[in-house]
Amino acid sequence: MPGLAVRWGELEEKAPALAERGRALLYGFGPAVPGLAFLATTRADRGPRLHPVCPGLHDGGLYVFVVAHSPKRADLDRDGRYALHPFPGRDDDESFYCTGPARAVLDPARRRPIEASFLSQVRPDEVLYELWIERVLHTRWENPRTPQLRPVYTRWTSS
Repeated sequence: MPGLAVRWGELEEKAPALAERGRALLYGFGPAVPGLAFLATTRADRGPRLHPVCPGLHDGGLYVFVVAHSPKRADLDRDGRYALHPFPGRDDDESFYCTGPARAVLDPARRRPIEASFLSQVRPDEVLYELWIERVLHTRWENPRTPQLRPVYTRWTSS
C-alpha cells in the first residue's frame, strides 16, 4: 500500500482501545444494524463531497460498498482519499474519524466473504473498497450538555 496506511487490523494491534471505540461507534445503533457513517471524498474540482454509507469490518479490513454509477465512486477511483465519520450516537458524547486511501477490491474471491459479512444489502453492481487508515481522531466530551463541556482528543497516525 502506498505511503504508511494500514489496515483496520493493524490499528487494532497498535491502538486496541481506540479501534474498539471506533468499532463501537461504527456499529452504534446495535448489532443487528449495519454500520452507519458519512464518507467524505474529493470531487474533480477539488471540492468536498459527503455521502451516507454502510461501512463494515471484516477479517482485519474496513470496507464500504459503493453504487457503480455514484459520484463517490468516481471520486475514489480518481483521487482515492477519503474521510469516514460514524453517524452521531444516541448520546453524541464521543466521535471517531479516520482518513487515508481507499482501494477498490476487484477480486471476486476476496469480495464474496466480505459481502456475506455485511448487514446491509449489497447489490451485484456495487464496487467494494477497502479503506486503509493513515490518521484517526477520537473525541470524547467531558461534562456533556453543561457549560463545562470540554473535548478530550486521542490522535493516532500510521507513521
